[in-house]
Amino acid sequence: MMLNKKSYICHSVLLTEFQRMKKTSIILFVLVLSGIASVAQEKQPGEFRKFSLGFDLYTDIWQKMPENVDASWLNRSINFYGLFNNQMGESNFDFSYGLGMSVHNLYMDALPYDKWGYTEFINIPDSISYDKAKITMAYVDIPLEIRYRAKSGFRAYLGFKFSVLVHQHSKFVGEDTNVGYDVTIKRDDVRYLELWQYTVYAKIGYKWINVYGAYQLQPTFKKNQGPQMYPISVGLSIMPY
Repeated sequence: MMLNKKSYICHSVLLTEFQRMKKTSIILFVLVLSGIASVAQEKQPGEFRKFSLGFDLYTDIWQKMPENVDASWLNRSINFYGLFNNQMGESNFDFSYGLGMSVHNLYMDALPYDKWGYTEFINIPDSISYDKAKITMAYVDIPLEIRYRAKSGFRAYLGFKFSVLVHQHSKFVGEDTNVGYDVTIKRDDVRYLELWQYTVYAKIGYKWINVYGAYQLQPTFKKNQGPQMYPISVGLSIMPY
């Protein structure tokens, strides 16, 4: 990767400021959800909780990847969310809706390149040493769930979520042959992503810990403007509140 010293310093400053803003936004988002959860639980004593707060830790298994790209088997990603729960009569079922945020990652041996209105992935040369190359997409989610919660602690959830893209970037951590040392470069250069996404998901488990699986219903990139790849997500769902 070639980058002159002036550009590297500029990227470093911008990267630091972006990371601060991102961390602050995430902390504020979680604090707001936590505050809503506290108020909701105070108003709804007993076994049935009016509001739930949780997060999902998973890997994205990317489908229909370009043949030249070698994707990692472990693509660490996360969702976190708050849900309002509406019990269906006196049954163990409830309908839930809320707000969340999801982050999808793809670690690979390539980086995105805009070629005349189409996103291609260009492989990193073997002569360049690097620790990380990835793209990241962040979405704000509106999840809808049908839940079954038995008194024994067994849980089963079936859901669907609408998502809107709010951020994207590529990241490279490795050697810059121009300056002679390792650099971290983060750029907002993942073009032609679909603005909206639709995902079905399911969870099954015991009390606050569940197995999580999700299937994205449409490709990540726009048709005829990028590879028609999409993630299948598998991991754990934690709902302590």
